[in-house]
Amino acid sequence: MPGPFPPLFRMAAQQGPLATLGGLPGRRIVRLLSVLAILGAIIVAAAPPAAYFFGARARLQGALEASARLHAAEIGDLARRNPEFWDFRELRVDAPLGGAAGSAVEERLSVFDAEGRLILVSGAAEALRSPVLSQRAPLREGDAIVGETEASRSLYPAVATTMAILLGSGLLGILVLLVLRTVPLRLLQHALGRAAYFAAHDPLTGLPNRVSFNERLRQGVALARRRDHSLAVLCLDLDRFKDINDTFGHPAGDRLLKEVAVRLVGCLRESDVLARLGGDEFAVVQIGAQQPRDAQALAQRMIEALAPPIDLGGSLASVGTTIGIALARDESGRPLDADQLLVDADLALYRAKLVGRGAWRFFEPEMNQEARLRRELEQDLRLALAESDFRLHFQPQVDLFRGRLIGAEALLRWDRPGHGPVPPALFVEVAEESGLITGIGAWVLEEACRQAAAWPSMVSVAVNVSPAQFRLGNLARTVRSALEASGLPPGRLELEITEGVLFNNTEDAQRQFREIRALGVRIAMDDFGTGFSSLGYLHSFPCDKIKIDRSFIAKLGQSESSEAIVRAILGMARAFRVRVVAEGVETAEQASFLMNEGCHEAQGYYFGRPVSGDAFLSDLLDGEHRAPHGTCIGQVRGTYDDRPTALPIAEVGGD
Repeated sequence: MPGPFPPLFRMAAQQGPLATLGGLPGRRIVRLLSVLAILGAIIVAAAPPAAYFFGARARLQGALEASARLHAAEIGDLARRNPEFWDFRELRVDAPLGGAAGSAVEERLSVFDAEGRLILVSGAAEALRSPVLSQRAPLREGDAIVGETEASRSLYPAVATTMAILLGSGLLGILVLLVLRTVPLRLLQHALGRAAYFAAHDPLTGLPNRVSFNERLRQGVALARRRDHSLAVLCLDLDRFKDINDTFGHPAGDRLLKEVAVRLVGCLRESDVLARLGGDEFAVVQIGAQQPRDAQALAQRMIEALAPPIDLGGSLASVGTTIGIALARDESGRPLDADQLLVDADLALYRAKLVGRGAWRFFEPEMNQEARLRRELEQDLRLALAESDFRLHFQPQVDLFRGRLIGAEALLRWDRPGHGPVPPALFVEVAEESGLITGIGAWVLEEACRQAAAWPSMVSVAVNVSPAQFRLGNLARTVRSALEASGLPPGRLELEITEGVLFNNTEDAQRQFREIRALGVRIAMDDFGTGFSSLGYLHSFPCDKIKIDRSFIAKLGQSESSEAIVRAILGMARAFRVRVVAEGVETAEQASFLMNEGCHEAQGYYFGRPVSGDAFLSDLLDGEHRAPHGTCIGQVRGTYDDRPTALPIAEVGGD
């Protein structure tokens, strides 16, 4: 059976859930197979001797019938030539008469008169050996029957040969019985064993699956209650498995999971049970240990075991793991049930992910409250999506050198009923985890295009695209639909994607990239410099613009390394002939530094806070806003619809 698994689970595999076949209990199957084997053996043992015996008997009957008729013809001819023939009574002739002469077969010929009295006997003096087979033929004079002749032979030679054949076929039947009784049962036992194994284990890693793990966990909880033992459940999630699986392919992902299983098994005790729950999720039941010390030690061992890179057929990949731990007793000392333990361990795993990769956390009671609040937030998000109960705000993007507004970034806002405004970082995260982000992202795209269609023709709109939208594979179709519905020219739409979207450097990702650009829509790489292999992405996925992450902008004038990074990004962009926009600009010093280094575009509180769509359109049309005193671009003016207006830049202040 494939893969490693703890000895504690071997008995469970032998007593798997498939103890029946076709609805019949196992014992009835054995009995049925035994009966069929016996019937097969009887047929094999009886058929050859029976066939020989009945064949020999039929042949002998045919020979006797021919002999009796021939003898009847001879006796009839003799009686016609000798009318006194019928005066003989019980005359025995030792030598055969007529056709019996010279025959090598012992045969007795008898003649009976019309009353059935024996008239004449021809043949050997000794009685034929039993059993005897006889056949009679009538004697005729004209149309009248005047007697009968009878030919008799011993059937013993056929019986003796039949018994010899029976002995041989009986031995063959015994062999057939053994084969039919043993081989099917062994095959059935093997099939049932494999079926029970695969019903209880993951076919890829050989570890127990979710069903078996739940059963073992229930047994462990029951044992812990009876014997007052401690019990811990550890839920594991691989940190970078999806990225590795998408980058190197599913076969490499399978090899990684097998190696992960081997490493994790090496961290366990004999009594621990490791299972693969599905995907990159694993779980451990730890029974009879000193808690929480041993659970903490096991978690640390597993994190360290998965830290070294894994060879995926020539390529090395680092995966790591995050772990959540739940103990079998709550704060009051009452034992918890199996289902609650899994829920608690999963909540602890989620909290550990918030801490960072390669971390572990114990379950704490307040996590249940957080999970409840999170579920309520997800429900309200679903309702908001169904009723389009979201809003868009727009933050200006400016051309630093020409001193004019060139576009705005669409930012999603949500006023949750009964709670007020919800920070986007909070509800977007929940939307991504629940899968709602694809629907919300489509709404944002459609609404941003609809509102931007009313703006002056030289002002574009930038919309963030979630990696989940990109992974669906139909983003180009969604963009085309939004453009057609709004009438917005494709050149005025800009999609902002993160480097994480491009991490899946696959043919499908490149296809979508080409389709979007073929529409005439521009693409900007968001949060540039915070991901992996940025230079390689610019080569594989040529974009129109890159956005310097606000984390680098915030430290300009304070950190030489941040300034060096910004200069490097600007130099890289010039080499690739890509425009750059700096986000998060909040001071004149930051704006001046960017201009001096050749950065053309910027956005941030220094130029304007996000405002509602109506307010943004009003600012564009009335042109009454003034630039903040002392900005690097000063009081500048642009031209919209052939009339002078003030650059719509709002005052900066507060958070």
